Amino acid sequence: MKILENIKLVIFDLDGVVVHTKPDLAIAVQKTLEAVGCKPLSQEEAGNHVGGGAKKAFTALLGPEHAQQVDEAVDFFRVYYGEHCIEFSSLYPGIKEVLEHFYGRVKIAMATAKIRSATIKILKKLNVFQYFDLLVTADDMQRMKPDPQCIEIILQSLGIEPSEAVMIGDMATDIQAGKAAGTATIGVTYGYGKPKDLVAAGPDIILGDAMGLVDIIK
Repeated sequence: MKILENIKLVIFDLDGVVVHTKPDLAIAVQKTLEAVGCKPLSQEEAGNHVGGGAKKAFTALLGPEHAQQVDEAVDFFRVYYGEHCIEFSSLYPGIKEVLEHFYGRVKIAMATAKIRSATIKILKKLNVFQYFDLLVTADDMQRMKPDPQCIEIILQSLGIEPSEAVMIGDMATDIQAGKAAGTATIGVTYGYGKPKDLVAAGPDIILGDAMGLVDIIK
C-alpha cells in the first residue's frame, strides 16, 4: 500500500465519507418533490441523487420540463433539510477514531457541497465538530467540485502547500477537484460514488474502510 508522507492537512468530503447522510437527504428530496407538485420518488431513488449540491440534484430530478421550478425546489429543500438533517444520519465506522488520531498532528478540514448550517448541525450532533480546523461549504463557493475552488480556499486559509495536503472523497468529482488543486487524493469505496467512476478518476490510493487512513497518511 502506498504511504503519503509529510502531510500537514487532511481534507474530508462530508456525505459518503465522514457521515452516512443519505437517509435524511432522501427524505428531504421526497418532501421537496411533493411540495413542488412533482412525481414522487422512492427513498432509494431519491438517495441516488446525493452529491454535488441541491441545485445539481433538482435540475436532474425535475428535468427540462420543470426547469422553472428548480429554484423553488432548492429553497424548500434547504429549509426542510436544515431542520431535519440529523434524524437518521450517522458516522461511518472508524471515522471518529480517525479524527481523534489526526487531531493535533495535522490540520483537518472539510470541503462539502452541503450548506453551512446543516454541516455544522450534523457535525455537532455527532460530536465531531471540534476536530475540524476549517469547514468550506456551499455557502463559500461559487463553483462546485470538480472545480478545485473549495480546496484552494482551504489551502490558502490554512497556509498549506498543495503537496502537503490530501483530499479524501467517495466521488470522482472529489478526486478531480483534489488533482486540479495539486493535492494527493484518496478515494473511499464505502460511500455513495460508483467504484468504477472512482477508479477512473485515478486517486493515489483507494480504500475500503476509514481506519485505513491511519496507516497511509504520515
